Amino acid sequence: MRKLSILAGLLLALIVGVAPAAAVTWGQPDTAHPNVGAMVVDWPDYGPWQWCSGTLIHPRVFLTAGHCTADLEAYGITKVWVNFDPYALNKKTMLDVAQVVTHPDYYWGPQSNPYDVGALILARPVKRIIPATLPEVGFLDRLLAEGKLRQGADEADFVVVGYGGTLHWPPPDVTYDDYRQFAMSEYQALLDAWLRMSQNQATGDGGTCYGDSGGPAFWTEPDGSEILVGITSWGDAPCISSGFNYRVDIPETLSFIDSVIAGLE
Repeated sequence: MRKLSILAGLLLALIVGVAPAAAVTWGQPDTAHPNVGAMVVDWPDYGPWQWCSGTLIHPRVFLTAGHCTADLEAYGITKVWVNFDPYALNKKTMLDVAQVVTHPDYYWGPQSNPYDVGALILARPVKRIIPATLPEVGFLDRLLAEGKLRQGADEADFVVVGYGGTLHWPPPDVTYDDYRQFAMSEYQALLDAWLRMSQNQATGDGGTCYGDSGGPAFWTEPDGSEILVGITSWGDAPCISSGFNYRVDIPETLSFIDSVIAGLE
């Protein structure tokens, strides 16, 4: 979201102390996650604009963050696309969106659970991309109980993927090229609605920042398969220490997904 995303993030930080996240920091170009795409909007008087990220979870359902879908009308945005190309603004590969859906209980404010989840319904099914695997309810709680979520030398890492900018030192110097990137984030804590991770470059971690909200956090199984467990939501305003992902494995998210899929024509 370039300068607009930075200004919007700083404004929100002044209001609630945190900023929606959106760009992969300390990341690398990604070719391993074709089911991760960009949410592109037709910005008034400008044209196609990389807005957020998200993940294909059904041939017609693109999962993203609620704060990516909730305020489009307020910005005067009436046209939305999804693009799974490594370059978000490749006009030849943009897919039309038929409907935008936000969790009915979404509210971004001072509360422990903002229901920060939304979905884009594609006009036509995607046939050549395999949707991401969703977790069962309580998947992350089970990993924690089994001792698999840990910090330190034997840390648990999650793969975060998204489009957006690159954070340079010193912050808040961010440049945007609208290409898909990935990074590894270290587990920090598991909360009722959040998966909190470290993205401190000094400890070899990467993470998320302005311009890439809605992108996925994947847990990697021993056989190499990945499970979508988090949706990039917010973090510290300079994007240098912590990232918070809204949990996919909680009933609030999974029931929303079920209702969206059930409502397809």
